[in-house]
Amino acid sequence: MLLRSENVEIRFDDRFDLPCLYIKFKGKFTEAASQQSTTIWKVVFDKQQDSKFIMIWDCMEMTGFEMSARRQWLKHLHLLHNQIDRVIVISDSVMIRGSARLMLKLFGFKSEVFDSYHDVWSKYSAFV
Repeated sequence: MLLRSENVEIRFDDRFDLPCLYIKFKGKFTEAASQQSTTIWKVVFDKQQDSKFIMIWDCMEMTGFEMSARRQWLKHLHLLHNQIDRVIVISDSVMIRGSARLMLKLFGFKSEVFDSYHDVWSKYSAFV
C-alpha cells in the first residue's frame, strides 16, 4: 500500500499488462487528499520515468469532490501525461463519471469508464 488515508487509498496492481496504480476514492475528495495522493503518484512515476502506467480510479465510494482538488489532479495529469497509458474509471455516479470523462478528454487519454465492478470484470477478467 502506497497510501491509506480517510479519503484515498493508493496501491500497485499487477493484474494488467503494464504497471498499474489503483486509486480508491472514499467520501468527498478534498484538496488535501488530492495533494497527498498526487504527491505519491508523482514519486512513483518519477522513479520509473521510462514506464507507462495504467491508472484505475475506483470512485465507487466517492461522494463528490472539491473543485480545488480537481484542479490539483488536473495539474498532475498534465505534468505526467506522457507516462499514462490509459485510465480506467469505475463509478456508479453519473456526475463523477461525467467529470472524469471531461478531464480525460481534455488530455486525449485512452480511457474507459464503467458504472460497476461487474462491467470491469466482464471486460478485464484479470481484474477479478
